[in-house]
Amino acid sequence: MAVAPNVSRAPSLFAHKNRKDWGVGVLAWEADGKRGYLFDNGEERTMASGFFELMRRVEQPNAEQSAAYTRLQRILAARANASETARRGATFADHVEKFRETYAEGLQDAKWLVEVRGEGAERRAPRHRDAAISEAKEQLSASALDALISGQKHEQLWNLVTSVLGRTDLVPSAQLRKPKSVTVEQQRGLAVAARELLYGKTPYEQRFERYLGALAAFYGEPARWEIATALSAIVHPAEHVCVQPAVFRQQLKASGSTGTVAARPSNAAYAKLLVNTRFVGSQLTGQGEAPRDLLDVLDFIRIALKPPAKIRVAKAGAVRASRRTTEDDDTAGSDETAGNEDD
Repeated sequence: MAVAPNVSRAPSLFAHKNRKDWGVGVLAWEADGKRGYLFDNGEERTMASGFFELMRRVEQPNAEQSAAYTRLQRILAARANASETARRGATFADHVEKFRETYAEGLQDAKWLVEVRGEGAERRAPRHRDAAISEAKEQLSASALDALISGQKHEQLWNLVTSVLGRTDLVPSAQLRKPKSVTVEQQRGLAVAARELLYGKTPYEQRFERYLGALAAFYGEPARWEIATALSAIVHPAEHVCVQPAVFRQQLKASGSTGTVAARPSNAAYAKLLVNTRFVGSQLTGQGEAPRDLLDVLDFIRIALKPPAKIRVAKAGAVRASRRTTEDDDTAGSDETAGNEDD
């Protein structure tokens, strides 16, 4: 873990002994036997232990160097404030305000109703929730599924499920592809498990576990979160949620929770995420944003916690900076040799 430099003594301005082109800099952090220096040209360079003496203190900075020092200290202060804010985490009200930057009237905003719920949209899009719910309840009703099962049309039933889910953005298309080799028994097992998942009388926990098992047998591998949870979420949106792992990981991190999203779905893991989703829904209601269903909650989380573009760019910059670290260490080593010759 990087730590800030010791500021109990008078702050210092530094310059590399041999690299005058770097200009002046300040000590930004020190950790794991290395030091990071922020230079006036905006570059941050890492010095490995053994090369620290190449950074010489500027004892009597001129006016330009003093101005550079002031700018650099402001940058470090801003970094410290941002780090502290990230450590404490934004409040839920902050997330709601961020959401309202896109949808000023929140979940009742006309733009939200058109873009997300699909109300009044000229053409249905995969993200439109109302059309998806309406289709699912009609096409995947208990009577419709029972008719297919009684007619031994198990393949047709699952094709219908994947067709309905495929017209949404809830499940990646790769998870909906039919495997090359499927037995009649595997096809029947999945059809019956899907019907029971939606309309069975036994506790949902048991139905969910049977559905996971049927999916694994049908696809030849453990089920993914999206296909495991989207069916219940689209037919019973007030009761169940589609778990999109990346979205839920962001939500758990933002809430300060120590929980995580398991790599593979299970009843216990889903139960925790469902409770978490309902809690977010209650928080939204407390902020005057009563969600229609848990799809509203999912979409709120997805939009409110979406990182801004500049953060994604910064992450790419961090990768490039890490690559420069080795180059800087190599440069420092060659500079040390030159420095010894100058002594």
